[in-house]
Parts: sequence; C-alpha cells; structure tokens
Amino acid sequence: MISLAIWLAIMLACFGAGAVVLRRLRVEASSWAEEISLGAALGMGLLAYLMLAAGLLGCLRPWVGIALVALLAALGLPHIVRLSRHILAAARTTKWRWSALPLLLFFAAAAALTLVGALAPSTDLDYDGLVYHLAVPKIYIADGRIHSIPWLSHSNFPFSLEMLYLLGLLLQGQSLAKLFHFGCGWLMIGAIFAFGRRWWGARAGWLGAAIFVAIPLVAWQMMSAYNELAFALYAFLAIHALSRWLEGRGRSEGDGWLWVAAIMCGLALGVKMLAAAVLLFSVIALVWALIRRAAGPRALIRIIAFCALALGVASPWYIKSYCWTGNPVYPFFYHVFDGKHWTQERADAYAEAQDDFGVGKRPLAFGALPWDLTMRPRWFFDQPGQLRPFNVLITVFGPLLLAFLPALFLTGPVGGGGRLLLWFGLFYAAVWFGLTQNGRYLMPILPGLCACAGLAASRLLDRPWRTGPAVVVALLLGLVSGLYPAAALAAPALRVVAGAESASAYLTRNSQVYPMLTAVSRETPTDARILVLGDEPRLFYLDREYLLGNHTEIFTSQDLAGADALLNALHRLGVTHLLLHSSTENDMSSRSGAMATRLAELEAAGTIRLRLRVSATRGDWSLSLWEVASGKSERAR
Repeated sequence: MISLAIWLAIMLACFGAGAVVLRRLRVEASSWAEEISLGAALGMGLLAYLMLAAGLLGCLRPWVGIALVALLAALGLPHIVRLSRHILAAARTTKWRWSALPLLLFFAAAAALTLVGALAPSTDLDYDGLVYHLAVPKIYIADGRIHSIPWLSHSNFPFSLEMLYLLGLLLQGQSLAKLFHFGCGWLMIGAIFAFGRRWWGARAGWLGAAIFVAIPLVAWQMMSAYNELAFALYAFLAIHALSRWLEGRGRSEGDGWLWVAAIMCGLALGVKMLAAAVLLFSVIALVWALIRRAAGPRALIRIIAFCALALGVASPWYIKSYCWTGNPVYPFFYHVFDGKHWTQERADAYAEAQDDFGVGKRPLAFGALPWDLTMRPRWFFDQPGQLRPFNVLITVFGPLLLAFLPALFLTGPVGGGGRLLLWFGLFYAAVWFGLTQNGRYLMPILPGLCACAGLAASRLLDRPWRTGPAVVVALLLGLVSGLYPAAALAAPALRVVAGAESASAYLTRNSQVYPMLTAVSRETPTDARILVLGDEPRLFYLDREYLLGNHTEIFTSQDLAGADALLNALHRLGVTHLLLHSSTENDMSSRSGAMATRLAELEAAGTIRLRLRVSATRGDWSLSLWEVASGKSERAR
C-alpha cells in the first residue's frame, strides 16, 4: 500500500506538470477524462526525461528522484488543487444510476485484480521484464548512473518507460516500478472513454473502455513490467489529438492540438521504435487533410514543424544509441548503420526469429487476421514453449471485437474521429503484418478498435426489439469472461500482496528461476562478476554483477582462438564465475562450437571448476556455477 500511495502522488505530480504544458499550448480538454489522460501522459514523459538526465549525470540517488517529483508537483500545483476540488465536488453531486451498476462492478473487479498482479513481484512469466525492462534499471541503480551495457543489445532501445521503472526501483522497489505500466493501462481506459464521449456520447465511451479492459492481453500487460501499454497510450493519444485538431480546423481554432499530437508521437517513439509507423501515419493524415483544403505554402511549414517536434522529443534515445553503438536504431538495420558488438549473422538470426511469428505474409492471410487473432492466438506468441498453455489466457484478443466491429458498418457513419482511428488501425496492422506478427505489438490499435466496437454496441442497444437482447448477452459474456484471465493471474499473488506471505516465499513457489539465482548469489562473494552463457537471460533476481554472453558479440575470434586466449579474455572482463545453462554444458560435452570447445578445454585443464548445480523444478534443464581461476584482470564495461 505504501507503493500505491507513492505512485498516486507521483501521478498527481505528472498530471499537474502535463496540465501546464496543455495550457501553454492553449489546448482545452472537453472532459476531465481527456485532461487527466493527456496531462498525466505528458507528465510521465517529462519525468522520464528528467530521470534520463539525472542518470547520465551520475545522480541516481533516491533524493534526486524525490526532488524531481517535487519539482513537477510544484510546477503543476494549481492544476493538482483544481483536480482535487473537482473530485470532491463530483463525489457530492454525482447522481447514482442503478443501470450503471454492472459496468461499475466490472471496472472495480478489473481494477482490483490487475492491481494485485501489478503489486506482486514478477515471476518467470514476466519474461522481458526480468531480462531487461527491470533488469537494466537495476544495473543503473547499482552503478549510480546510466551507462553503456555492451553485452545487452536491448539496453539500447528507447527507454522512456524504463526510466519510470528506474524511479520506482530507486524509491520503493519493484512493486512501485510495475505500477507505472499498470497506470498506462488505466490512463488508456480514460482516454478511450474521453474519445467515445466526445464523438459519440458517454455510453459509447463507457462500452468502448469496458471492451478494452476485457481483452486478456490488456490484463496481463497491466500486471507485467513490459512497455506495450505505454506505447499504445501515446500512440492512441497522438491519433486522438490529431482528430481534435482536424475537428477544430473547421472552427478556425489554433494549432495547439497539432503540437500535442506531435509530442505524443515523439513520446511513443521514446517507448518503441515501431512508433515510427504512428508518426508516418500522422504525417500522411496531415498531408491529406491539408491537400483537401487546398492549403497554401504555410501548410508545408506546419508539416515540417510537426515532424521536427516529434523527432526532437524522441531524439535523446536515438542520439544516445548512436553515440554508444554507432547505430541510432541499434540493433536494427545493421546492413545500413553497422553497430558495435553486433554482426550480420546476429542480425539475420534476429530477423528470422521475428519472422517465426504469425501466419506468413500472403495477402489472404492479412484478410483473415481478425479471425486468426481471436480464434488461433497460439500463432502470434512470443513466449517460451513451456508457457504456451498459459498464453491461451493472455494473448487472446477477446471475442467482443470480432462480434461488434463488423456490425459497425451497418449502424451508421462513425464521423471524422472514427474514420481516423479505423484508417490508423488498417495502416498500422499492415506495417505490423509486414514486419513481425508478434501479437502484443498490435496493442496500439486496440484502443481505437475498442472505441469503435463500443459505438457499434451502443447503437445496437438502441434497437431493443431486434438486436438489444443479443447485445446485452454478448456484452455480459464477453466482459465476465474477460475477468477470468485476470483472476487466474492475480490469484497466486493475493497472499503476498496482502502481507500473508513473504516475497521470497512467493517467488520460490511461483518461479523456477528465482530459487536458482538466489542459490548462485549465496554461493558467490559480493564482488563476483558472472558471465552467463546459454538460454536463461531472466537475471533480475541475480544479486551479483553479471554479463550476458549470448546476447551480443563480446568475444572476438582471437578471444576464442584457444583456451588460454579465452581465459585471458575472461580475466580482461573481470569475470570470476561462469553461469552455464545445461544446453551450454551439453555443447561442452560434444564440443559443439568454438565457445563450448574452449570451455571444455578450460575444464580439462582445471582452470574452471564446478561449484554448484541447481536444477529446475519443472523441465529437464539446470544452471551450473563454475569458478574461474584467478588472474590479473582489468574490469572494463
């Protein structure tokens, strides 16, 4: 509960600072839901960049994080007070409607379940969180600064949300860190409601928001330390702001909403490189709108300014990557930019792994996506094979989109905002289809599709004798079934969140990796530096300094020329221990590959010595800890 209170205070500070930005841009929100989602999202982006600056300056201390939050709160204090007064007034004046009770109970149940999951420590199922979303900020905190991590390619991705994870870990630990992704999900729900309310009425907004919450993928993401919800939030708010600008142009309003859209595009690019598709679509929509209105030369200046603002907001991450690797979009486009600690073979293997998702790239497969994503979700997984039964619960997109979206075109026009959402969904889906058909990367189009599905459901409810009863039944079944995955994910965490079980006991019971890594930590001195080789990169719970040996090229061909050369390379890197996955040990036995052969030679010479072997409780794999013979070393990052 302490984490929850701190998070709410931080989010209030973010809202206040973001509201100041909206005022400076002369943007007037049409509802509190719209202002809160826009303001808090802008404030979170600002806080992320402040944390980046603090980290690059080597100032990663708890008091620095507190000072930055206090600065935002002081900046936005009038808006925080204004919001507090509105909440109190609304609590006194809002009239209760019994017809709203089912949706209220649904939202309350979903909020409670996802909050439990978010507050609980991450288990093995939070794969990317334990590999880098949480693990890299933990390394930064241990070292007191943000620096290059040559052995982990993903550390060079845009890291805006990870800066908030860093703040959470710095102030309170993992429970606070994960709440930022949880918050992105609920800000999105508010944004969906605000969009639907503005264009189609409150009921359409509520139904669209409820359909989004009922998507199992969304519930899982709210409980995990990933970044897709932050990506989707900024992408949806960019299209939302662009629709507001296009709407206001007919009334000769200013360009405030246009600049908000540009900032949101930039913040989306600060979360994921795939947001380039959001920026490209926004530019195309902007060009099309200006061409239709026969805009003059000033239109070109407006388009250039839009792109410059978006790219300027995103630029710190890409400049950092270029300075540290030589590639602004590392490790992608290796054939264009090259890049340190990467090879064409790794680039080809990465691209091949991404191509393994989905249904291929035939045109007919694109047309069948709505059905396949709903009914055959296994084709779009990105988790290890042993987790696939679990993924049936989390990557299904839910039946309500498939049920209501086709009916949208039979119920009447959707307006300019609806058309923009649908065109964005089609455009982004086409880009996604051609790049990598990873199901969770489709998250940015789900808010817009859910808003449109909410409109269809609302209109069908207005036909009580023809479709009304069927719509009510479909909504009840879809929403209730959407709670089941959330309940299944949250149930194991109830005891630890309630304080009836320690975090260590919870993780020992629910994670295979945690007890193995804690055993390794106990067996090694505090100044150990461990080189990890093999297929287990989920190392967040390893409380020792480590390097991932299989994630980039940290050894040259000269380093692998012989056993002595490898030993010298290990000493040069300051490696004191090796942590080997059983697959690597099997390769040592068969001397498969240069690295495994050299390790086998070091074992035969007694230069590395087995200290510990721990086996997984499920499956037939293990981790083994080996001590490296001491030698003169110069630790280098």
